[in-house]
Amino acid sequence: MYQTSDNYKAKIYEASTKHLLRIYINGIEVNQKYILDCKLSQTLFSGEQFELGTVTAKAAELKLYKTAVPDNISKIYIESGIAGESIPLGYFNIEEIKKEEDYTVSLKLLDDMIKFEFNYDGSKIDYPCTILNVLQDICLKAGVELRFYFFFKYGKTNCSI
Repeated sequence: MYQTSDNYKAKIYEASTKHLLRIYINGIEVNQKYILDCKLSQTLFSGEQFELGTVTAKAAELKLYKTAVPDNISKIYIESGIAGESIPLGYFNIEEIKKEEDYTVSLKLLDDMIKFEFNYDGSKIDYPCTILNVLQDICLKAGVELRFYFFFKYGKTNCSI
């Protein structure tokens, strides 16, 4: 969960607050005038059943003008917020690209949680080990950067491994 400031909490629901949406394709910000639609969703249940080990996966549907979408896409990053404070929504993988006849492109995206859908084999880890060692191995095999946050009395410390 991302920690927001008191200023953000006070302003986010005000009618006069201008909300920001920033989309980056291959590290380059898409001009606001080319963003037509953005729908975010987050699911936990598949087939209305809870399964042990289930985690939430974020999905996004974007509609952009074709001129804003390069031929080759390596990564998509989305953030939202208000002036002076943005909230990272995350990196997304392309599930589907659909080029429309009206000079637009529709993108269906899923976050990196989709990369964890594989049978994990931890037999090559040197045991005994810590849970962190197992987590590092899982992330390495999934191709996902392990990033975690510590919350201390005096603020947030970001640690990447």
